[in-house]
Amino acid sequence: MNWKAAGLAIAVGGAASLSPFVTAGAQRCTTCTPDTTRRMHIAPALGLRVGTPQKASAALGLLVGEDWQENQRDHSRNVAIFVEPGLSGGRASFAYVDHGYGSFGSGFGVAGTVLRTWKDPWTVQDNMTYAGGELILWPIVFIGPRVGVFHRIAGHETNKKWFFSFDFGIGL
Repeated sequence: MNWKAAGLAIAVGGAASLSPFVTAGAQRCTTCTPDTTRRMHIAPALGLRVGTPQKASAALGLLVGEDWQENQRDHSRNVAIFVEPGLSGGRASFAYVDHGYGSFGSGFGVAGTVLRTWKDPWTVQDNMTYAGGELILWPIVFIGPRVGVFHRIAGHETNKKWFFSFDFGIGL
């Protein structure tokens, strides 16, 4: 008698007989109610971006929000405050951030921002201060564009009081 073959047949047969119990336990409970308890979280707000007018920048701040489940989907609502020094300017922003954990890092943010330029920025003059609003989009894994519209609030007089910003990056 081949003991290896017999042992393998017993192991395979035993696993096959247990498989209905294993798969039944792995399925979602249809009679259970979803966890709708809201949980607060605090996390770092980080980002790297390339674009106008800062050329390249790194964001650092704080993200505060809550998570919950509804209709078998994960939800998260957050506010973030961050500063973003760059090669040719710096920003300070306060943002509302909406993303779902079940959506593979996709979401959006809306921010109020103050921007100060220095050292030859792209599309605007240096030593100017602007205030404006921005829309941050993350189609996947917190990577995507940010667009904004700004109005000059301080600096020397120019004909260009408004400008549009655009950059691309990861995170805030």
